[in-house]
Amino acid sequence: MALTMRPAGLSSGIDQDRADYAVFCGEWNIGRIYEVRGGPEHLRWFWALHFPSKPENLRTDNRVATLDVAKAEFEASWRQWKSGRLWPGRTISSGACSMSQT
Repeated sequence: MALTMRPAGLSSGIDQDRADYAVFCGEWNIGRIYEVRGGPEHLRWFWALHFPSKPENLRTDNRVATLDVAKAEFEASWRQWKSGRLWPGRTISSGACSMSQT
């Protein structure tokens, strides 16, 4: 199963033309990637995973220069969380989700 990006539809007013995506694994909304207005170019895109809990050593958000880097970091963090290596004794479904855009 692929990770998919769908327009989030959360922006309003002057930000309506800003790129803003909800990220899904199947029908589960697992995060968001959006373009940040203002600030330096090397921090133009923000990504975040949405989890009820996480290990302390797992990065679940970051600001980066490009959409491609945001997608790659998001997917790497998702795969790390899903692998179960960070959760001793926990089993996570092995169904693969990788990034694609719809």
